[in-house]
Amino acid sequence: MNRFAAILAGPILLLALVLAPAHAFAAGNPFDAHVRPVNVGDGIPSTRFVDQDGRHLTLRDSSGRTVVLSFIYTRCTDECPLVTQKFVRLRDSLSASKFVLALVSIDPAHDTPVALRRYARHHGADAASVLMLTGRPADVLAFARSLGVSTLDNGRGEILHNNRTIIVGPDGAVADTVDESGWSPRELAAQARHIAQLRSDPMARFDLALGKAVAAVCGGSQFGRSGLTDLLAIFGIFAASAAALYWVTRKLFLVSP
Repeated sequence: MNRFAAILAGPILLLALVLAPAHAFAAGNPFDAHVRPVNVGDGIPSTRFVDQDGRHLTLRDSSGRTVVLSFIYTRCTDECPLVTQKFVRLRDSLSASKFVLALVSIDPAHDTPVALRRYARHHGADAASVLMLTGRPADVLAFARSLGVSTLDNGRGEILHNNRTIIVGPDGAVADTVDESGWSPRELAAQARHIAQLRSDPMARFDLALGKAVAAVCGGSQFGRSGLTDLLAIFGIFAASAAALYWVTRKLFLVSP
């Protein structure tokens, strides 16, 4: 998904929800149930999951480790494989003794443990490196909604959803959220290590903060460009625009002697 598509994703999702026919939700509208939002500082919900190896667990079972989690589904051919590959690379910087990496399916009815195991094997992610989590659909989707992830199945095997990565501190409380998928493993690893009170790269954390700021303004980077690069690009655009405006003004309004 390119930057322009990312900007349009939110309005398209909202419009689809408004215009969707009533019969589309006849089997039970997932938005009918009240879900309490989980904000930064709140404890992670105690939802029960099943991983790709069939083990039952909750993310509260992290035993004082820092949890980094995001949301994918196995039929996705767009951003989910990119996020999955970046999670696999995160393990190079985040040891299993202090960090838990987890990807929660937003398609739990389809993504059984068998489907998740096949997907994990394809991406080189066993349960020791990245947990692939599914569970009872109502519980898993409520978990995603409580953490600010909205989903809509378009009926053709594609799920529209926003991108959100969450870091949960060793105390079990949500410590940070990243609302775009353009982060690099280096940046996210630095932020996770900082939250775990371990030595981290301050420049990588600064770059992540810039990327988050850019994402809030113009939709974010989808393919791993750094926040600093995005910021320089924005300055370049402004500079080019100012130069063009100056040139046009001289042509239109300055009279030759």
